[in-house]
Amino acid sequence: MMKQFRSLALFTAVAALLVAVLAPAALGRTAGVTIKLRGPSSADYGALIKLTATIRNPQRADGWRVAIIMQNKNGDLKRIGAKAPTWTDGGRKGIVAFWVTATPSAMGIARYRAAWMHPEGTTRSNVLRVEID
Repeated sequence: MMKQFRSLALFTAVAALLVAVLAPAALGRTAGVTIKLRGPSSADYGALIKLTATIRNPQRADGWRVAIIMQNKNGDLKRIGAKAPTWTDGGRKGIVAFWVTATPSAMGIARYRAAWMHPEGTTRSNVLRVEID
């Protein structure tokens, strides 16, 4: 009987830990936070290109966190920069501009993605494809 009680207690503790760890990530999707990444569709090799991420956060103003920009290199997303957004609309809309060097990851195409961490989790943007000549 005592062994069953310990197993139940252990199971309950593990379940509570999983909920505590996974709930913020799940809430990040339902919190309504979105990021849209925009930039050129093509660029010259080695040119500086401007990528603009627009963050919409309907819940609260969390302007003290940085947004990051990543590039797909060899199948993995690599962080290539970070910058704090400029907040408008009472802290509900953040805009951040990244200047990156146009270098292709494969077959003359660079893929970029932005991310922003907030209390409910991390939200990632769309994938922006840039053809590099």
